[in-house]
Amino acid sequence: MATDQYVIKLSQGERVSEAVQAQLDAADMGSIGHFAVSKDQPTELHYHDYDEYWYFTEGTTTVTLRTADGESQSYRIGAGDLVVTPKGVEHGHTPDDVVKGIQWVSVIDPNARRGHLHREL
Repeated sequence: MATDQYVIKLSQGERVSEAVQAQLDAADMGSIGHFAVSKDQPTELHYHDYDEYWYFTEGTTTVTLRTADGESQSYRIGAGDLVVTPKGVEHGHTPDDVVKGIQWVSVIDPNARRGHLHREL
């Protein structure tokens, strides 16, 4: 699936497509939390064994998404944008200044690896 399917401009009326929804596990709303990332501490490209969601509320950033087959694309993201990363899709971002938002993950399988995972292509 093309990585642009994972960037949803909620403030422009976009919604998560049925194709993306079919890839996702149930959300764990108990995992919801706030984030603030500054330009001097960008989030490195990584992936998880579970789905992760970033909803941006302030600032702008450049998000890079890379699929397991190596397709990579970068996107300009701002307030009102949602980035959905199904398990296995690498993601990272470099803020222009400080970017803030809300993040959460899917229900994590007991056998899933935790934390930021990295792949060599």
